[in-house]
Amino acid sequence: MAERNGRTVRDLRRANRTAVLQRLYFDGPLSRFELGPATGLSSGSVSNVVADLVADGLVEEAGSVDSDGGRPRTLLRVAPGSGHMIGVDVGETRVRIELFDLTLTELARAERPLGQRRYDVDVIAGHIRDGVAEVTESAGVDPGRLLGVGIGVPGIVEHTPERGAVVHGQTIGWDAVPLEELLRAGSPLPDTVRYFIDNGARTLGQ
Repeated sequence: MAERNGRTVRDLRRANRTAVLQRLYFDGPLSRFELGPATGLSSGSVSNVVADLVADGLVEEAGSVDSDGGRPRTLLRVAPGSGHMIGVDVGETRVRIELFDLTLTELARAERPLGQRRYDVDVIAGHIRDGVAEVTESAGVDPGRLLGVGIGVPGIVEHTPERGAVVHGQTIGWDAVPLEELLRAGSPLPDTVRYFIDNGARTLGQ
């Protein structure tokens, strides 16, 4: 069923869930009372959205705070274990792979030193693939449930519709290297898991 502006009930539900999750992620823990003004949703909408998110395991209770003369207000937060992500840094001497939960708590880490062939594309792609498999296995995380893999590389990254992220790194001898394509080949991750590949200095700043 579509509304006058073309949005369906599903679109509205998704937007409300996103608004609540964003505020809890960046500003939480928050109470249902605080989520209303923070998201612009009515108290009834907040209650319904929170109930759905709790049932889906995305949000959990995080204690309570006293209210002015009323019952203590329950605080809510994004459930740390409801999502995981991997960060990869391709440095000068090693490739570091780290697995995080949604609170950015490090759950596992793997490092691969770079020897004489330190910027050999196949070597680095292999280190990343092996490191991803190692950290997910070590933490007992299903690779298919990862939210994504962020990779910082030396060089300029071009995002193409045909080949994904292509890296141009003159100083390391990379000329239009289809890194994302190489990582997909033989990867322990399903195609549904996204790669976010960018210049290392930019990813560090973010």
